[in-house]
Order: sequence, then structure tokens, then C-alpha cells
Amino acid sequence: MRIPMVGYMIAATVASAACHTLKPVTLEQVNVAKPSEVKVTRGDQSIVVVSGPQVIGDTLVGYVNGKFEELPAADLKQVRMKAPARVQTAALIVVTTVGIGMFAMLATSSGIFHNPADNLDCDDNPDQVGCQ
Repeated sequence: MRIPMVGYMIAATVASAACHTLKPVTLEQVNVAKPSEVKVTRGDQSIVVVSGPQVIGDTLVGYVNGKFEELPAADLKQVRMKAPARVQTAALIVVTTVGIGMFAMLATSSGIFHNPADNLDCDDNPDQVGCQ
């Protein structure tokens, strides 16, 4: 019975990174969304993180490693920004709920039913709760 529980816990841990994802966006979307940072893939396949990105004309401007840079759109292969991952987040909630439910079920049930009346000794101690 512990193997499924361990599986649910591992799945919940792996899925905990599911609340956000990096999605490709256009420069216009960056200008509208105003994210705090974007990841940019340049034409030479290098990837840089641009903090405080803004779009001026056809140029992405912002700070790369603390240094202000201007990145022309022609030199950019892909721009990605953090966005909510709704499906993965829903899956995380379901897996976590099932895992907690399984844990509660395993913790509260021993599989053996004990009748509390079996422990009564009304002949020797008639004052016990449950004795008549």
C-alpha cells in the first residue's frame, strides 16, 4: 500500500514546477504584458535573460547581466516570457488532493475492525462507560 502513496508524493513534487511555463511571445505581446524579464534566443543560438524589457520600435531594450542593451528584432530568434500553466496547475491540484486523500485513508485505517465493547469488563468494573 505504500508504493502508490510514494508514487503520488513523487508526482506532486515533480508537478510542483507546473504553475508557470515559458511561452514564446512576439515583441508586441512583451510591450502589452510588461513582464519583469524575458528569455531571448539570439540568432547565434545564445540565450540571455533581459530584465525590465521594453520595446521601442523594432528593438527590445533592457538589462542583460546588469548592463543595458539594445537587441534589434532582426537579431532575435525567439522571445519567451513566464506565463501561467493552467493545465499543469490543475493536474498538480488533482494529484495533490488524491495524494492527501490516500495518505489520510492509509493513516486512519488499519484494516482491522475492533469493537469497543470487546474491551469492556462489566463483571469486574461495572462503572465503565458502556456497561449497563
